[in-house]
Amino acid sequence: MPVQEGYVTWCDRCGWNLHAPTREAPAGRLGRLYEAAGRRLGDRLHSGLLEAERLEPTATPAKVAAYAVAAVVHLFTAALAAAGVALVVLGVPNVFAIVLGAIAAAIAFLMRPRFGSLPEEGVIARAEAPTLLGLVDAVAAAVGTPTVDVLAVDHGYNASWAAVGLPRRRVLTLGVPLLTVLEPRERVALVAHELAHGRNGDVTRGLFVGSAVVGLAELYSFVAPDDSTEGREWELGLVERVANWFFWLLSRPVLGLLLLELHLLLRDHQRAEYLADALAARVAGTNATVSLHEKLLLESTFQGATQHAARGGSDLFRELREAFELIPEREHDRRRRVARLENARLGTTHPPTGKRITLLESRPRTEPVVTLDAERSAAIDDELAPLRLALERTLVDEYRDSLFHG
Repeated sequence: MPVQEGYVTWCDRCGWNLHAPTREAPAGRLGRLYEAAGRRLGDRLHSGLLEAERLEPTATPAKVAAYAVAAVVHLFTAALAAAGVALVVLGVPNVFAIVLGAIAAAIAFLMRPRFGSLPEEGVIARAEAPTLLGLVDAVAAAVGTPTVDVLAVDHGYNASWAAVGLPRRRVLTLGVPLLTVLEPRERVALVAHELAHGRNGDVTRGLFVGSAVVGLAELYSFVAPDDSTEGREWELGLVERVANWFFWLLSRPVLGLLLLELHLLLRDHQRAEYLADALAARVAGTNATVSLHEKLLLESTFQGATQHAARGGSDLFRELREAFELIPEREHDRRRRVARLENARLGTTHPPTGKRITLLESRPRTEPVVTLDAERSAAIDDELAPLRLALERTLVDEYRDSLFHG
């Protein structure tokens, strides 16, 4: 059992000192049942995909139900808007009808579909990063989806894809810290995974279902009692207490429908992540996609490098690269084993990384269709270099702020 200074001591034979990632224990019997349900559903989803001949998007019961709930929400919003206008127009001179109509119209306005907006910061023009955009174009063609309309970068150890506005514009956001520590093949896998969400038609990123969730959330915020009075009911007058009880009862059906829709979407979202992994493996190769997930397990190393740079004033991105290069293989092995101990949860959008790696490794190995050589990967680093100073300042400022407000 080798001991490496600065890293957790563990036994690679018996598994001593290997523990699943810690999280807050569920409170009460209902919380424990919820936790167990999440584990069962996650295991069932993973097992079903392990046995599937092909990993392709399908009309699952959860997806169909999510669309049905969204349809109800949009119909309710339209009916509310129509009723509000009718009461205001036809209710004259009845003041009560006009007020009621105005309230209905206001609620319908709150629940209106949101189309999202383009990012205001970090947007990169094609002329500023031709190599990076060329990689995105090549991966999009291999995935079988149109290339992005907007490419943005930020300071996160992550990446994301979205469709926003009318018409729907495809936005890919890449975290420069994550790109910094990825090998060329892993960069291909990252872009392929994100663009795969566009091809798979994930309902959580779609206008119809996504805007319904936002509408329900807005309605709940409107009818739910004021949180600031919680625990201070004795200070309220009788009228205020009665009003709080009334709005609490009124908000329960809305909250129930919102939670139902969210849980339907979370199950579909977890399935979508598995499918995006499979498509990324077809484009970048199995080894690269697995390696990408193993890098994502090292977010704590990124956080440690950020803290060290904030305290010592060193070059964060240089220190980040060095920190990742110094991680011994034994520590990589420990993180892989720990990831496999994590259980699925109902309240998370992503399945456990260990299960995602297991699914990839259980499928027939694939070779990369799109490759990125060292020269073009270095060119991407050069294109991103002018942005690093501002991103480093943001990371350092956020860490320092957390010391005072954490």
